[in-house]
Amino acid sequence: MIRRSARTALATAACGAVLAGGLAACGTVQQLNAADKVSKAFETFGSGKSFSAKLSVDATAAQIEAFGAATGEEIDKDSAAALAAVSLSIAFSADKPLKDIQPTKGSGSGNGAPTAADPSVSASYTLTGKGGAPLAELRQVGGKAYARGDLAGFAKLVGQNAAEVEGLAEGLPAPLGNALKGQWVSFDAKAPEGAGGTGGAAATPKPTLDPKAAENLNASLKDILTRDLSFEEKGKQDGKDRITVTAPARKLTDDLLKAVEPLAKDIPNLAKLPKSAPAKVPDRPLALDLYLDGGALSAVTFDLAQLEEKAGGTPLPLRIAFGHDTPAVQAPAGATELSSEDIGGLFGQLAAAGGAGGAGGAAGAAAPLTDAQIKELTRDGAMTEEQVRLYNSLGLGYQDIKDLADLKA
Repeated sequence: MIRRSARTALATAACGAVLAGGLAACGTVQQLNAADKVSKAFETFGSGKSFSAKLSVDATAAQIEAFGAATGEEIDKDSAAALAAVSLSIAFSADKPLKDIQPTKGSGSGNGAPTAADPSVSASYTLTGKGGAPLAELRQVGGKAYARGDLAGFAKLVGQNAAEVEGLAEGLPAPLGNALKGQWVSFDAKAPEGAGGTGGAAATPKPTLDPKAAENLNASLKDILTRDLSFEEKGKQDGKDRITVTAPARKLTDDLLKAVEPLAKDIPNLAKLPKSAPAKVPDRPLALDLYLDGGALSAVTFDLAQLEEKAGGTPLPLRIAFGHDTPAVQAPAGATELSSEDIGGLFGQLAAAGGAGGAGGAAGAAAPLTDAQIKELTRDGAMTEEQVRLYNSLGLGYQDIKDLADLKA
């Protein structure tokens, strides 16, 4: 249930951002006061030098258990407590407004190298548990990455014996083992030199979108959002302006699928999309609640009970809280630097532990990929050839990389 809820949370977050965010450029909704406020709220995104968002389930463990009982999917006590406590936070900061950040081309020319994030942008990703204790953290500052985790803390969160899982860190190089016990490690955020391929093969170019097609898509999305979304002001709640955005779920999904269908020939991943809304998409209106503080978006909530007919009146709200002009992301002090051999050994041991795809044994070597396997793994555009070869060099076999590509797609 935790895994399913996490997937639903991410999907809901993405939908909320796309649906409401599209209004920022949609002039035809300005006639509506509530829509006007939402449009202006999203225009503030990127105007500052920093930004943060936090995703969590806005319910107690007891409420989560009650939701499981109402929907016929029993959620045990430990899982409910974990889901109520866990949250995922992201943060970005730079020395200039985020909207002014431009992607930079990777090194080399004419080889289809993917774009890279501006190195002046710092980022952090944090998974926290009970009381806000960090369970896993990843930061990227000045071209260097930093990471740490709390394996024992995660075990306690899900009701397992911490002593039993701490042994997983044994046998790893000391810095890696310590990283799983909460100590920071650092490594170069760039791919190791020479890992981009062998035999001089060029990286697979990323799909490009014709400017005219992009313009048509933008116009279609504006029309859909204007036609399908409705807005209603609900007054103040905890000092924030509350606005409910409602849309007919199945109709909106059908309209969006039709809008992107013409682009399938240019973007391979779009070919995987269905031609119409899947049966699991409810044929009824769904609503998001937006909370504005001083005109800026401070939170979005979505009740998962809307997706479950059996839930009745038992709510299970997801919440995304936004922060503007938050403290800049900083590099942690005292991090131990990892060598490329340390990182390769970790990937190799993880791949071997998974027992899939031909990853090697304790040495961490994986069977080299054939040209046919590389072509298959890059066919849908979820991964570049550079990425595939890098994962293979770090000990991941064909099936391991395919599973990662499927997740990305």
